Amino acid sequence: MNATGLVGALAHAIDGPADGRVTLADLVARLETRGYGMLLFLFAAPNLTPGPSIPGFSTVFALPLAAVAFQMALGIAHPRLPAFLGRLGLARSRARSILSQIERPLAQVERLFRPRWPLLCGPAAQRWIGAVAILEAGLLVLPLPVLPLVPSTALIVLSLGLLAHDGRAVALGLAFCALAAGLFAAALVLGASALGLA
Repeated sequence: MNATGLVGALAHAIDGPADGRVTLADLVARLETRGYGMLLFLFAAPNLTPGPSIPGFSTVFALPLAAVAFQMALGIAHPRLPAFLGRLGLARSRARSILSQIERPLAQVERLFRPRWPLLCGPAAQRWIGAVAILEAGLLVLPLPVLPLVPSTALIVLSLGLLAHDGRAVALGLAFCALAAGLFAAALVLGASALGLA
């Protein structure tokens, strides 16, 4: 298990008495500098479910994602969550059950990541990553079906790169972010043209 990766980070974050609860605030506090990567993953991942086929679904996760990304862009060392978000959580036993179910596929994905290109994972780079993530969150707010899968995938690659300190994965995630912006721009232009607005 890669201690710097997603599986290791999650296992560390939910460790504790079996009869307790795990909240988002707990996750952020335990993950310290890896908190940004984890939160980007948690707010982007739901958009890879069938939900994005429903216009407006991605907005629910885009708003807290934008708040987290804004903190990154400001250079704040550790993410801070609003109290109502920080209190969200579930029983630790349930969290462990979920982790056990997803641990194998996540571990397989993590084999693709390893520490490299450190400059793209440092504090200065994270400010730019935060700015890009704000743009991607803005795309997720737009009420377009299916297309949110692209910026969400980009953000997940970014988050995994940050968690594994893999600058090459971060670079790939940034490239996907640019692709997502291009696709959304094309969709908006085509939509405006179809409506006779352009």
